[in-house]
Formats: sequence, C-alpha cells, structure tokens
Amino acid sequence: MPRERATFDVLVTTPHGAPVQGASVRLLGPRGALVAEEFTPGRSRVVLPRRGDYELIVEPGASPFELKPLRTTLFLTPGKCGSSLAAMSGLDGVRSRVERIECAEGRITVHVVLDYVWFSHMGYPPTLGNRVDILVDGEDGWRAVAEALLEARRTIRVTTWVYEPELELLRPDPLAEPADREAYTIQRILESRAQASVTVQLLLWDPPLLPIPGEARRVALTEGDGFEVLTEKNPTERPIFDERHSLGNFLFGDVQIGSFHQKTVVVDGRIGFCGGMNMRQNDWDTRHHRLFEPGRCRFSRPGSFRARVKEGLCAADHPPRHDFVARIEGPSVAHLEENFRERWNRLLERGAPNAERSTPVPPPEPAVLPEAPGRAVVQVVRTMPAPHTERGILDVYLRAVAAARRLIYVEDQYFRSTYVSEAIVEAARKNPRLAVLVITSEAQANHPLTGAWSHACFERIREAIPDFELYSLRCAGRDGRGKRRVQEVDHHGKLLLVDDVFVMVGSCNVNDRGFEYEGECNVAIVDPAFAATFRLGLFRDYLGGDPRLGKDIERDVAIFREHAARHAERPPDGDPHPYVVPFAPRPRRSQIFGRSVF
Repeated sequence: MPRERATFDVLVTTPHGAPVQGASVRLLGPRGALVAEEFTPGRSRVVLPRRGDYELIVEPGASPFELKPLRTTLFLTPGKCGSSLAAMSGLDGVRSRVERIECAEGRITVHVVLDYVWFSHMGYPPTLGNRVDILVDGEDGWRAVAEALLEARRTIRVTTWVYEPELELLRPDPLAEPADREAYTIQRILESRAQASVTVQLLLWDPPLLPIPGEARRVALTEGDGFEVLTEKNPTERPIFDERHSLGNFLFGDVQIGSFHQKTVVVDGRIGFCGGMNMRQNDWDTRHHRLFEPGRCRFSRPGSFRARVKEGLCAADHPPRHDFVARIEGPSVAHLEENFRERWNRLLERGAPNAERSTPVPPPEPAVLPEAPGRAVVQVVRTMPAPHTERGILDVYLRAVAAARRLIYVEDQYFRSTYVSEAIVEAARKNPRLAVLVITSEAQANHPLTGAWSHACFERIREAIPDFELYSLRCAGRDGRGKRRVQEVDHHGKLLLVDDVFVMVGSCNVNDRGFEYEGECNVAIVDPAFAATFRLGLFRDYLGGDPRLGKDIERDVAIFREHAARHAERPPDGDPHPYVVPFAPRPRRSQIFGRSVF
C-alpha cells in the first residue's frame, strides 16, 4: 500500500474547553515507530505508512491546571476519512479522552480533552491568579467579613444556612453591655450599608415550619430600603431509615430533609468569602479556644455575667468552636456571585415570598480584568439539589484522595461518608506509606443516632490502615477556683488538605448527605506554597508550637502523632492552646438511619 499524506491536527483542551498551551503530542505507528511529534495545529502533514492502529500520546506539559496525560489507540486509514477510536487506555486511572474525531478528505482533526488531577469537570471552571487566605475561627473570619462589608460601595450578596441577626461580627469589648455591642451585629452592619445606598441581598434556607427571624422579616417586608431577603427550600425527599428498617419508611414515607447549607459572602463582586461558619451567635471563637471566653456568650448577656465567665466562675453559653472561611480576590469571586445570581433569580422567576420587593441580580458586565492578584488556582465547586445534578464537591474530594501520595489531612465536623472511606481505603492499598490524619468531633462520631455510620467508616479504613486513628480537638484550663478543666472543642470545620499542594474548604461536611443533595459550596485551591504554610500553622496551633515542625511532611506527621499520644495520657500544661487526642468511635448495634440522612 503506498504511503499517503494527511493533514493530522490534535487540538488539546481542558474539560471546560480552555486550550492547553505547551502540550506534548506524539503519534506512534506500527511497532511503535514515531510517525509525528509536536503537532502544529492546522499545519502538520503526517505520512501514514499504512492502514491500521496508531498510538496517540498526549502529555499536558507544565499546565497550571495540573492535567492527566492520555495514551490511546486510533484506527487510521491513509487517504480516506476512515478514522475511528478503536481503544483507549489511561495512565493511573486517567479519564482523559478523545472527545471526537473530525474527518474531511485528506484532513483528520482529533479533539483531545485532558482531565484535571484535582478539579472537577462539573460546574464552574478553575481560574488562575487568585489571592486566597483561609481564616481560622470566628474572631479572624468574621473580622475579615466585617471589614469587607464596611467597605462595600455597590453590592453585598450573602448566602447562609441559619441566620441570627444578633451575631456579633466584631467583639472589641466582650464585657460591654448589649446596647454598646449592637452596632457590631450582622443585622446592624448590613442595615448601615443599605442606608449608604449599597444593595444588600440576603438569601436564606427556608426550613420547614420555622419562620425567618423577626429582624430579617422586617427588612424583607419594607419596600425600597435596599435590604432584600429571600428564602429557598430544598425539595429533596429521602426515606429516613436504613433499608433494613423498611417498616419505618413504609409508615412515614419519604420526608423533605434537604437544606441549603451554603455560606458565602460577595462584596462588590470583588471580594468573596466561602466557608463553614453559620451566621449564628455560637459560631465565633478565638484561635486559642480558651475555656473561659466571655466573647462566647449570648448577645443578651450583660457585662456582669461576662465578667464572671472571664474570671472562670461560670461557663460561657457556647462551647469552644472551631471553623474555617476562605477569603478570595480574583476571577473565582465571579463564580461565587454567579452561584448567588442563579439561585436568587430563579426565586424571583418563581414568585417566591418577598420577590415583589426584590430586584434581579444582573449578569456580570464585561470588563478588563485587573492584574491577577495572586497565584492560586481556584475552583468553586458545589452540591446542588434537584433540578440540578451537580456533585462537584464529591468529585473533587475523590480526585484529591486518589491523587494523594504523602498525606491526606482532614478536619471536619463529621467523618461518616461511605464515599470518602472507600476512597481512602483504595488510596492506602495503592500506597501503604500514605499518612491519613483526621480531626473530627468525638461527640458527633459517638452520637447515639448517627454514630453507627462513623464507626462503620472508621472500621472500613482500619482494614487497610491497622493503626488508623481519629483525633478530637480539646482545650484545657483552670477555673476561678484553680480546678483544672478539660473540654472538647465543638469542631465545625470542613477542611481537606493533600500533600501540601491542595486545600478545600467550604460548607460541605464529610457525610453522604452533603455530597449528594444538600445545597453546598466549597472552594478547591491548588497553591503548594500556601498549602504548606497553612498546614504548618495548624500543626503549630495544636502541637504547642513544637520547634521541630517544618522539616518535611513525614516528620511533621510523626510529631503530630507523638503529641496526640502524649495528650491522651495528660493534657498539656502552661499556655492555653488547643490540642489533639486520639479516639476510636464506639461500636453501635445497628444503623437505624440511612447513610445520607445525617
């Protein structure tokens, strides 16, 4: 058969259609002979020796999105448009693919999509040039939110789960009387910005049978005050009980159990926040998590009561609380606002309560982007209930676990996802040297109603990692009478960190409910320098600033485990700081509730 020439183009993109610059492309003929290399789109004249199988190899090069390579077999016929995809094989579970082959006489164009390592093909694309900071706990987190709100000039758009107008964003004097602290509450700060001609839009979950707070209802019903409030139901219904308790499901049927759990703030379309903190009074603490912290009292508590707390003579109303929120500047802020716009405008179209007193969110205006403020690659990922099928957070979580080579580090309110436990088992079996550290709430892991799923997931991982432990966060101190006291920190965070390269924070817990149908919003971040510094800061918090930290991941993990084992025997003394202790969930007789209920 004579050799014939064909124009052979390979166009390489990300799953969201962005061209992959600098990709390496090779075409191998029969017996592995190199036919062509480094194609130039539209100009590559390739000699096809004969009809048959050709191997196409595409390497992503130094793409900032971190893409997976492709190795696939094409069946090609010289001189004819008889090209077809005969077989495709990946490298290390790659899901990169040939999306389509376009043929014209003498011209073959192969469209290749290289899959992400860390990011999801669902939803919004990852963006370059973001500046990210993850703020730990409410004092720093809410202060950053308050500063952004007070500087707002055009718009403030907020999503949250449960809203309490009395939440104090700033607490400069926790001993002050309520009247002197009221100006620092979320409600008064938002009202002050609305009075300054800033459009304030507050989007809340509409829980069954529970009305929105009176202060929020008041502004929602006031025409033209610049403060708009809408609520949204999650239509998801599920059987409550595990399938082994079918009688209960038969009697009660499916129950509406979903919520909108997203927690985001976007100011002027320029600064965005995404995290796990609710706008509730108990969602505040300092990074020290002191036992006797007067700032953790209810808003209504007078200064005299708070002074007694500070002196250690009585407990604060709320336990020590731990959480995270990401502050973002850069192109991914537009996706946080787009999430808000999509939900808000859909409610207006449906004629939701108070829609007649609310205004639509316009699409973003085309503008020349300013110079990139940072170096982080960020993707806004979501779980969205019907009519959507977006499960981007689960996709990213499973990708990150599968990509781990040295460390999977989790901090979460819950640790009871069957998806995540199976993914960790798979990763550990492929890589026995992989370290897995999980800080979670011991109270939640041993909850009498839902602890069975925590125990099941824990035991599943222990089959692959025999020395696997969970850790809880605690704080210790002495009361006003000199008696030493210890308390578990109420861990409400949602954090995943892998290999000092990847970080994800947001509203989604490690439970199947959050991955399947809750309205959730997370941000996935790839920035090795940032991830390493952030992880090291957490370790120093929990390990008393141990000066040995910071050499490398494996050494830091060993120091973490050393401290945890010592703390199990005796809490640290001296300067107060949170610390970790190991624990194992208690066995439960049966799993009463379904895995995706709580």
